[in-house]
Amino acid sequence: MNLRKIYLTIAAVAVALISYSQNPANQSIQDKFDDNRNGWWLGETGGGSQSIHDGKMFLDIPEGGWIITIYPYVEFEKDFVTEVSLRQTEGHEDNGVGLSWAHSKPENTQNYFIITANGYYYIYNASQDKSKTVKGINEWIKTTLIKPLNEVNTIKVEQVGNTLNYYINNQKVTSTDAFRWKGSGIGLVSYTKMKVEADDYSFAQKELKINLPTNLTKGLVKENMGDAINTASSDLMPIITADGRNLYFGRQDYEGNLGGVADGEDYYLSTWDGTKWSKAQNLGAPINTPKVDNYSSVSTDNNTILFVDSKEFWSISRNESGWGAPKPIGLTFVNEAKHFESYLAPNGKSIIFTAKNVNNLFYDKGEDERDFYVSLQDKNGKWSDPINMGPKINTRRDEISPFLAADDRTLYFSTTGRAGYGNGDIFMSKRIGDGWTNWTEPVNLGPEINSPSFDAYYVVPASGEYAYMVSNQGGFGKSDIIRVKLVKELQPDPVVLVRGRTLDAKTKQPISANILIDNLTTNKEVGEAVSEPKNGSYQITLPYGANYGFHAAALGHLSVNENLELTTISKYTEIEKDLYLLPIIAGQVLQLNNVFFEQAKPVLKPESYAELDRLITIMQENPTMEIELGGYTDNVGREVSLILLSMDRAGAVKKYMVSKGIAQKRITGKGYGPANPVVKNDTEEHRRMNRRVEFKITKK
Repeated sequence: MNLRKIYLTIAAVAVALISYSQNPANQSIQDKFDDNRNGWWLGETGGGSQSIHDGKMFLDIPEGGWIITIYPYVEFEKDFVTEVSLRQTEGHEDNGVGLSWAHSKPENTQNYFIITANGYYYIYNASQDKSKTVKGINEWIKTTLIKPLNEVNTIKVEQVGNTLNYYINNQKVTSTDAFRWKGSGIGLVSYTKMKVEADDYSFAQKELKINLPTNLTKGLVKENMGDAINTASSDLMPIITADGRNLYFGRQDYEGNLGGVADGEDYYLSTWDGTKWSKAQNLGAPINTPKVDNYSSVSTDNNTILFVDSKEFWSISRNESGWGAPKPIGLTFVNEAKHFESYLAPNGKSIIFTAKNVNNLFYDKGEDERDFYVSLQDKNGKWSDPINMGPKINTRRDEISPFLAADDRTLYFSTTGRAGYGNGDIFMSKRIGDGWTNWTEPVNLGPEINSPSFDAYYVVPASGEYAYMVSNQGGFGKSDIIRVKLVKELQPDPVVLVRGRTLDAKTKQPISANILIDNLTTNKEVGEAVSEPKNGSYQITLPYGANYGFHAAALGHLSVNENLELTTISKYTEIEKDLYLLPIIAGQVLQLNNVFFEQAKPVLKPESYAELDRLITIMQENPTMEIELGGYTDNVGREVSLILLSMDRAGAVKKYMVSKGIAQKRITGKGYGPANPVVKNDTEEHRRMNRRVEFKITKK
């Protein structure tokens, strides 16, 4: 018998595994087709249809044939068993229908075991060398075990060690060596026009462990965000701002998109007023165009949107009239994948993104497999070459939708490369140390977050109170945005959200400025933000465990620098902190708040360097400017000694600045001792405030 020449259409995408155990156990799909819990594709296409009702899957397969495939997590090296009951009711009797496994989407190949109504079976090994002949493989074989048209046949494939066993109606018909898995697709296949009823489909593997958080609290509830946000179209890819007040998301093939229903995707915004979410509004041009728009993330200050295409990033920032023109940020990468996602870290200093290229840990040109990469921004704003995030995170399969929480440590992501409940589950891992390749073992967020389908696009505001994600399980449309109130085990580490405005210190009018954050202990820049051009508002998140210095930079102005000590870990907190800037004019006096000395000595502490380096930059940018450094102390001690100490401290600052290239003649120094206190010397805190260094502009 000759196998017909056929052209197969893939009819499927998502699935789930139904086991909820963390301990080694059978992990299986048991589908009696009472519903579509496993996410089979259903509908009509190419002259055929696929539906589930009355406890069966009904297949009306067109002349070209179909591959009916779902993509759970599968361990390619482990034993498995798959089985189905099939009843052909119409169509050609001389071509096959049966079980498919190891389907690869990029190559559109799979292994299969099929039977015909006129009594033949066929075993196909997609990896077999076509120049070699192996008896019993890739050939039609006659058998009397197959029942005719309109009767039910049960077929099974079982792998034990390196052997595949094949069964028809509970009778073993043959065995072969095990076949290679090229992809994780499993399901059914038909090779010609026919109508088939499928029932009791199963696929099982033993001892697949789902790695869950320890003592994970039960009772999480998924809450649909409602019709202010969700529509009958696909609402997806949510991004929640750090303060939890703005929800950006994409909407596909929607009549309200700039290009109408033919517009692949536009982006929308809904805001929280304290009681309810507003009706989502299209962000309009230049954010949206009549084409697909690939946005990546929104900066913590809510003033910049990052976009990505197949090989580079670009951004759009607010200006006084709305949003500016797109600008490349100078980060490019090599990518062979059709789909890609990325996320800008809350501190603005790193971007995590997906890519497929030869630097992937398990690169295979024929597989749809992406790794996570990270690029880091230096103090000059330049982005590094991409760094593969390593084997603790990346797998042989597909990594999807990275999200780095406000603590700069907790990574949430989806993957098809780890045991879970669906064909893409959400996991959580914590970064260890200051590098980007050492992570804790990722944990599955559990069956109340992950569904028997594809789960991804999971984001969390700075508070860690809720997670926002996408669900295609019921709701208003093809996919809806939902939220889940999180338990502690699934939350990131607590942070502080600092918000305020950048203001002119004299007029109190808003000034658009760049805000830079330094870790005063390490003397490294650890964050940045941009204040809103009209009202000067900004916000940024800071992890606990450091002492931070704040600096606002604007052309023609000096920043009154601030510091914030967060060395003791506490709960999530929000702080209001306005930042003031002074115009550069002769006679202007500015206190250097982040200059520190050893106790009772004129010796600069290293955490002073960031503040002094910025003063040096200002003097380099204003080459005619001259300053007087003034040293001050508290009132504890003999006045003569205090004046000498303050003079020596001013001298230490001058010496540092001269060592960095500032001419001595541009700097004078004077010690004032306990004179001119900014507050009374009545408490230790007040005395600390009086121990300071100021500079005065003597010439602009």
